[in-house]
Amino acid sequence: MSIPLHRPKCLNGLATLGVVSLLLGAGPDRCAAAPDAQPYRIHPGDVIEVTVAGLPELSMRNRVQPDGAVAFPLVGALTVAGLSPDELRQAVQARFARKVYRRRSPDGRELLVIIQRDEVSAAVADYRPVYVDGDVARPGEIPYRPEMTVRQALALAGGVDLAVWRSTNPVMDMASYKAEYDTLCVEMTKAEAQIARLEGELKGAQRFDMNPAANASPGTDGNIVQIENDIMQARAVDYTREQEFLRNSIDQLSTRTSVLQTQQREEQEAAKADSEDLRRMVELLKLGNVANPRVLEARRALLFSQTRALQVTDGLLQLQKQSADLARQLQHLQDDRKTGLLKELKEARGALAATRIRRDAAHEKLKLASMARSQLLADENSRLDIRLARETKGRVSTQNVDRDYKLTPGDVVEIKIKEPPQPKSVSVLR
Repeated sequence: MSIPLHRPKCLNGLATLGVVSLLLGAGPDRCAAAPDAQPYRIHPGDVIEVTVAGLPELSMRNRVQPDGAVAFPLVGALTVAGLSPDELRQAVQARFARKVYRRRSPDGRELLVIIQRDEVSAAVADYRPVYVDGDVARPGEIPYRPEMTVRQALALAGGVDLAVWRSTNPVMDMASYKAEYDTLCVEMTKAEAQIARLEGELKGAQRFDMNPAANASPGTDGNIVQIENDIMQARAVDYTREQEFLRNSIDQLSTRTSVLQTQQREEQEAAKADSEDLRRMVELLKLGNVANPRVLEARRALLFSQTRALQVTDGLLQLQKQSADLARQLQHLQDDRKTGLLKELKEARGALAATRIRRDAAHEKLKLASMARSQLLADENSRLDIRLARETKGRVSTQNVDRDYKLTPGDVVEIKIKEPPQPKSVSVLR
């Protein structure tokens, strides 16, 4: 039984050829050409894609190895380094031409497929990256794209990093100074609101109003004032409750003192009466009109009444002492509150003054940075030193280029920022 030679019909041949032509059209021979119009040469690190129409299992992507070779299915390794994309396509087609591929059909039969030259395509799928170093935000490698320029690579690297300038240079990071300035404005608003609250508490007010700060963020001033008003009301309620508790305790002690004073008078009168009764009993005993037990009973009654009078007097003295202590506590509460508020007010005013100084300094630095940066951005190209290192035939050459210079895979771009101009005038806070 003879095995038929079969050449698969590619229903999507036109689409496949169209995709291949697009890949080849976007290849480095058209898009990555150097300014001297020399075609791009494949280099180790590039990724080669090979497709065979109608045989997707033979399609592959592989990276060119350091020795310049890349392995292909069915034909083995092929040295491609140094070839142009056209030469790569021709070399791959020549190696695949008339190759016989054994393919199994869905019904289990083995089919021999003869690969034709025009059914094979090869192109560079991914190029070696380019490298950006120096005064950029994110130095490192960047994926290469056809027609890439230095400007595009710089944008992908995050742009020029202004923070690399020396600290003696007046140009700073404006975003950082703007954030510092806004933060200090908020701190000033907080300090001013705290001062207004403390002054209101010293005057016995329940609420306070404050004019919006000119530099505060929209909505920030109102929120801070509301929070300080809430603190003021909460502290006022707590202070009032403490005063009421002490006053109520003093009133209760005053009531108990009045009761004990009345009881003291009664006990003293009872003791006086018992003393008079004892005196009479002693006189009657001398006359022989009463017996001795009656005198002893009168003495016991007098001793009992005197003891009760002493107990009531001692309780009265303790209540008076407690009442005096509570009165002192009430006075100390008022004095300590006033002293604490004055101390807080002094610290808040000191913090406000320090914050105002820092805010003014941040504002001066922000103006300085804005002025110097505007001068810098007026002519960016004249402020950048761009050096390009490119390997050609094993030799590395360097040259100065501008932002619109077209790159090739593997190029190394080094960005250096020239010293920015010194501002014409600098205002210094004293």
